[in-house]
Amino acid sequence: MELLVAIVVLTVGVAGCVSAIPFAIKTNFSNRQQSNSTVLAQMVMEKLLSAPSGVASTSITDCAGTANTVNTTGSAGGGSGASLVSGAVDYSQTAVAGYSMNYTTCGSNGQQMVYDVRWNIQAPTGNVKLLTVSAKLKRAGTLPATIRSMIGTGD
Repeated sequence: MELLVAIVVLTVGVAGCVSAIPFAIKTNFSNRQQSNSTVLAQMVMEKLLSAPSGVASTSITDCAGTANTVNTTGSAGGGSGASLVSGAVDYSQTAVAGYSMNYTTCGSNGQQMVYDVRWNIQAPTGNVKLLTVSAKLKRAGTLPATIRSMIGTGD
């Protein structure tokens, strides 16, 4: 009888561990994609922050060889680029040319992932820019990583 109870307890424990494995794999994939989104958002933010004053655009080339134009200017008193809702990029809106890109990353065995990267530049006072950059994997159910920063234009 004791052996039967021990087998039942062991079976329940093993079944619980087995059911947790797919959840752990999904969470690991999600965390990896969130990290990649953060790195892409940081890369675009650094490109925007490093652009000299007066330069209207620059470019970023992804691993697939696509050169993406990155507009670096915002309008005085307003914004340019991706639509914002509560300070975050609104992915339900159509992407704005020059303020969005599909960025391809290349992995092992020729695996490629495409990320939707968008940014908004606001210059509410004329000498300060408010930058918002967001990136997310182009797959349903993924969450974006958003970075915000301010920069003085030196004017």
